[in-house]
Amino acid sequence: MNEHLTLVQPEIHDWGAFFFWAQDECWQVLPPEAALFRGPLAEWAFALRYDDQTCGFVTAVPYPDFAWIGNLMIAPEMRGQGLGSLLLDQVCHKLRQTGTETIWLTASDQGKPLYASRGFRECDRVERWKMFIPAHHHNYNPALPADLEILCKADCRAWGTDRHLVLQYLATGGEILRVGKSMALVQNYGAIKVLGPWLALEDTAKEHAAIILAATRAAGGGTLYTDILASSGAGAMLEDCGFTRCGDCALMVAGSAMVQSPESAVALASLGSLG
Repeated sequence: MNEHLTLVQPEIHDWGAFFFWAQDECWQVLPPEAALFRGPLAEWAFALRYDDQTCGFVTAVPYPDFAWIGNLMIAPEMRGQGLGSLLLDQVCHKLRQTGTETIWLTASDQGKPLYASRGFRECDRVERWKMFIPAHHHNYNPALPADLEILCKADCRAWGTDRHLVLQYLATGGEILRVGKSMALVQNYGAIKVLGPWLALEDTAKEHAAIILAATRAAGGGTLYTDILASSGAGAMLEDCGFTRCGDCALMVAGSAMVQSPESAVALASLGSLG
């Protein structure tokens, strides 16, 4: 690494720079992420500094059987100098030192060439959908430990790894929905709500519609977002229910094995950065 560049655990001013860049890029950085990366996952948040200036940021989640990279961002005035490549290489190296072989991430079409040059391949598309829901009364049913355990087991079957720590943070203040053989979590952050993870053991339009309807009721108002896998086919149902597609990106994976996106996963657990 250039003698002027250092990779460090972020301090308050590094986080401040990251949140400023994220706001400028219209990224949704939700409270559980900051809590996780300033708490149990603090060693997996990294700031890149040029001398004392924060010039890059990235996070990673080392799940038991794979890792997920998110929040990779370079200061606007320092882009085009190879710092994104350097930051990606550093975090991938640290993950592989722990024995991680498979790494997932989401990438914009602009960022895909960088990830492809490091061995990542596109295995699906992630579509972001949103719907504004007028405020209405809802008999809130907080996520109970028993329901969270069932959700975690279904998520583990879908992704092949235990993500209990992350899901526990995401479920705080949220509501878990169960319809037939489908399950989903509605995360609650005031005016912003997130539908995910969303898992369907039977890919039926009827169950998709029922989960979407239950999620709009559980939201109680505000803007409800969901990042679905394009292969799930749920986009048409979301559109029929009044959602608007507001973006998409590539789901990419690198590793020794040929890994596919999980068939029973409809939506990611987060808006890209946690998987």
